[in-house]
Amino acid sequence: MTIDGSRYRYRFFGEGPPAVLVHGLSGSWRWWSPVSEALAQRRSVYVLDLPRLGRRLRASDLVVWLGRWLRAVGLEEVDLVGHSLGGLVAAELAATRPEGLRRLALVAPAGIPCGRGLFGQSLRLGVTLYELRKQFPMIVGDALRCGPLDIMRGAVFVADRDLRAELAAVRAPSLLVWGEHDRLVPMRVAEEWQAALPGSRLALLPCGHVPMKEVPDELAACLLAFLEQQLTDELPNEVRPRVVDRVRLAGNNHEPRPGQ
Repeated sequence: MTIDGSRYRYRFFGEGPPAVLVHGLSGSWRWWSPVSEALAQRRSVYVLDLPRLGRRLRASDLVVWLGRWLRAVGLEEVDLVGHSLGGLVAAELAATRPEGLRRLALVAPAGIPCGRGLFGQSLRLGVTLYELRKQFPMIVGDALRCGPLDIMRGAVFVADRDLRAELAAVRAPSLLVWGEHDRLVPMRVAEEWQAALPGSRLALLPCGHVPMKEVPDELAACLLAFLEQQLTDELPNEVRPRVVDRVRLAGNNHEPRPGQ
């Protein structure tokens, strides 16, 4: 497939309503592999590689690029799932170009600053990668594909971008998925996301920043339950945690949790 004169590859499998999975910074379609097979049993799953950043394409242009990609593939109605940087891009697309977006699921999304500097976040990124050390061949391969300058450009963009003003425009039913032990994007940021994203639900998983690698079965069950509209009942104003497919859900007014 060609966009603006450049060729891009993507993978597609499964049958059913289409769901597009967008990876995070320095990632690739392979990050979704542990959950995409389960999703493909009920959905048409599209996994793509975000383009490299540089002079021709800045991080702030990724949302425009994703919109063009969706049109090029011919997806007129789609469910969108994004992780980390991919969650930021998916949320911004939902806010600025909502046409054809049925449901939005954001897994530990970037887009609301956590108040740490780039150095502090870099240290926590190192700890997070160490916890994923069994995945080092994939992590290193994807990092080499992106290159250090691309990663730095993306990291600076993520550290500064604040979507809170735009999120009020999102109209798609939305799910936030968060690891209770996320070091990069702590739980207090999840609370800010839920306050800013209209009508959103929050699912808490027993993991860190990368649930597709840490708890893939739980994440797949959570996403399928949401995408298939099994989470239709409204929570009342008081706190009422629920369990759906082994995933604990919190309502809009859940009790504050301490920052990580």
